[in-house]
Amino acid sequence: MSTVLTLTRAHYEGALVQPPHAHDALQISMLLTGRVEETVGGTTHDAAPLHVAVKDAGLEHANRWAEGGTTLLRLEAPGKSLASLTGHPTAPTWRWRFDPTAIRAFLRLAASVNAEGVIGGDTDGSDLLAALVAEPRDTPSGTPPRWLTDVIERLVAEWTPRLDTGVIATWAHVHPVYLARCVRRWYGVAVGDLLRRERLRHTVQRLANSRERIAMVAHASGFADEAHCTRTVRDALGSPPAALRRQLRAPAPARSAMPKSVAPIQVSGHTAC
Repeated sequence: MSTVLTLTRAHYEGALVQPPHAHDALQISMLLTGRVEETVGGTTHDAAPLHVAVKDAGLEHANRWAEGGTTLLRLEAPGKSLASLTGHPTAPTWRWRFDPTAIRAFLRLAASVNAEGVIGGDTDGSDLLAALVAEPRDTPSGTPPRWLTDVIERLVAEWTPRLDTGVIATWAHVHPVYLARCVRRWYGVAVGDLLRRERLRHTVQRLANSRERIAMVAHASGFADEAHCTRTVRDALGSPPAALRRQLRAPAPARSAMPKSVAPIQVSGHTAC
């Protein structure tokens, strides 16, 4: 048994506001340029370039699209949920996240579509679906203390290239080693991993939303040089910065608020992980 996922590219005009609504299809979306504020059940997420979200069929949500317009890629499967499509009973529902593994799979899928709208090679939606339901290798246990969630939120909001473990520890009024132990315990990663992820996230946002030279983007993001930036982006996302920028900034349909179908993708069976 197979499910057809339809790949679309959509452009939303600047400052467009959509009241609460729902779709009859599972939607897996990735922003390419611009931003969106999306609200589900009283919770609002602010999504930026390369953030990925999953919305099951029937999930009510409202959107406020950024000034200047927003472009995204979307996979749709009528009447489906992520759990039913993957066979994974605890598949995550709505959230926007910056996940390099899912981003890389989504970009590879989009890049494989040729001019006739045909998926090339052995590419299908399975890698992306597997990334979306993957469990972390070091699963943290319990609920992190409020001071730690606050400091992680501040790290995301106030990241700069000069930010390091020592500075973050002063925010929380704890020793750097204690901070590192707590981050490892409750988030399953090192503080340095969080900082590197934020640097990557800021780098791709500048690539998507500015026309700065790659060398300037690298300097502003705290890389040693352009070559260091190129290696990091290519290793994490599968494309060097220049190619990634071209893919993100490909022409969008003129003045469209609804997506145009690009290609159907057959996904056979389940992708249980």
